[in-house]
Amino acid sequence: MLYGRPAEQAMIDGLLADARARRSGALVVRGEPGIGKTALLGYAARAADQSNIRVIRGAGAELEAGLPFAGLHLLLRPVLDRRFALPQPQQDALSAALGLKGGPRCDRFLVGLAVLSLLAELAGDGPLVCLADDAHWLDRASVGTLLFAARRLGAEGIVIIFAARPDLPFPASGLTALELGGLDPASAATLVMAHGGAGLTPSMRSRILAESCGNPLALIELAGVHLNAPCGADRPAADPAVSLTGRLQEAFGSGVRRLPANTRTLLLVAAAEVRGDLGVILEAGKALGVTATAMAPAERAGLIRTGDGRPFGNSKRSAIMPARRSRTAALRGSRNERSAPLTCSAIPCVPSICTAQQVIR
Repeated sequence: MLYGRPAEQAMIDGLLADARARRSGALVVRGEPGIGKTALLGYAARAADQSNIRVIRGAGAELEAGLPFAGLHLLLRPVLDRRFALPQPQQDALSAALGLKGGPRCDRFLVGLAVLSLLAELAGDGPLVCLADDAHWLDRASVGTLLFAARRLGAEGIVIIFAARPDLPFPASGLTALELGGLDPASAATLVMAHGGAGLTPSMRSRILAESCGNPLALIELAGVHLNAPCGADRPAADPAVSLTGRLQEAFGSGVRRLPANTRTLLLVAAAEVRGDLGVILEAGKALGVTATAMAPAERAGLIRTGDGRPFGNSKRSAIMPARRSRTAALRGSRNERSAPLTCSAIPCVPSICTAQQVIR
């Protein structure tokens, strides 16, 4: 459930209504880490699903940002069988770009046309929604290709929504932009109450509301930090010179440091797994002598969730520990067994371990 975003939801609903009427559109959602970009894309996906609109989605990954067309491959992988309907030059260009066939250096213009044609081919079956989260981490080739397609949409019934941070480059001039700000005070208070606020004292709730500046992730996670703090423990007042992201990392780090060593090891492995594949994470943990039961303390502390296949969020992975090489090697071994590349960036959504790819690098 989204709190305090009626105008933003209405904009998404309008795009979906246009798609049903065979009108296309593109949107760039911008906002700081934790402000709710991924949640808004999730709303778009659910609303589309309820209207029987097909959804394909992908996300940028920081450690794949230097691999040409890596982001495009992740987005289009479920529908690549439809490329055979494209004109042969476009089919060849797209196949070469994504490593599906050999050939000369790919023509970026033809790749862009191929992606536009592929999306139109899919939309021939009905409206289509494409969601690209963490677009600021997409490789330059994927960014150029997807923006090429987005700027040429017409009457296909396609919606493309990008989510990006404002402090990192994502050159999407010419597309409609939606800037997400903090929640209004009433919505922020409601969100805190929905995440255990009733178990906090009024002074704690007021402190969380003041420190979070309406950032939904901060509201949820700082409430969790207070609720899970040892009895009698209190955090010092926030240093105004430290960014909100920095304060969140500090709060999460204290929670991580209280976990058993095996749990911290498994969290580090999880933070390196870009697609949120629990099987890969557990295989890698096994190679390090850690079993699945090591996840339990982190789940009880609210630092991870495994039930929805999206354990981590991209904004929270840096407070997890050194000793990264053996964990990364173990994950590489597990991925090799599945013939999949190793990358580190987002497991799509663990609400509490800040940017661990910084540690794993």
